[in-house]
Amino acid sequence: MPAFSEKIRAVRMMKGIKQSELASFLNVRQQSISKLENDKTNISVELAEKVANYLGFRSKEEMELFYEKHILKHRQKNAEANHGYI
Repeated sequence: MPAFSEKIRAVRMMKGIKQSELASFLNVRQQSISKLENDKTNISVELAEKVANYLGFRSKEEMELFYEKHILKHRQKNAEANHGYI
């Protein structure tokens, strides 16, 4: 299962939101979002909830369910479709 940081990146990109936009909302630098998404820094529960809310979810858990249902499932289908092909 991917780390929460990967889920943030995937959902953010799917929704067309830039790192700088998320950073502005959280009142941090864009570099902080980059570090977060690259799993170079830990995220508090409070910050995870704020990120999830900004991305349009009621909670961190709801965002994770969305990721699993829509993004991870899509990636798995693509991997299966391309299995054995270079």
